[in-house]
Amino acid sequence: MNFKNQQMIENMVKNSNVVINLVGPRKKIKKREDFEFANIEVAERIAHACKKHGVLRLIHFSAAGADPNSDSLDFQTKFEAESVVKNIFPDVTIFRPCTVFGENDYFASVIRRQVSYFFNKYSFVFDDCKTLKQPIKESDVANCVLNALKLDESKVFYF
Repeated sequence: MNFKNQQMIENMVKNSNVVINLVGPRKKIKKREDFEFANIEVAERIAHACKKHGVLRLIHFSAAGADPNSDSLDFQTKFEAESVVKNIFPDVTIFRPCTVFGENDYFASVIRRQVSYFFNKYSFVFDDCKTLKQPIKESDVANCVLNALKLDESKVFYF
């Protein structure tokens, strides 16, 4: 998918009732422009296409740490994207999940490698156990999306 091509995005959404935006930076990037493109520009293009083609529901995935004052460029731009999308598509439903894990994804494989390195007894800890993470299983996120689609009250709502 070429997200720089607006026509391609419009072709993707034009016959849809529901569009779920899960686009975000997949690789390790460091430049603000790259975060802005992945998190803000693409979300804006998708929202415009949804509005133009009469999509009934737009589900936009942000992040639990989305905050304009965050140290993370990813979280700053995720927060900015939320307001951009809301301005274009006011009935958007915004999800702010923590780390999502699944069967063979990157997050789960890192944990498995760490545990197997120490004979399935230990895991690496780099921060004196101060960081709190509550990962969520992908099937639970999918159920949340399905439930949100059933409720009109979930429009313009954060989960």
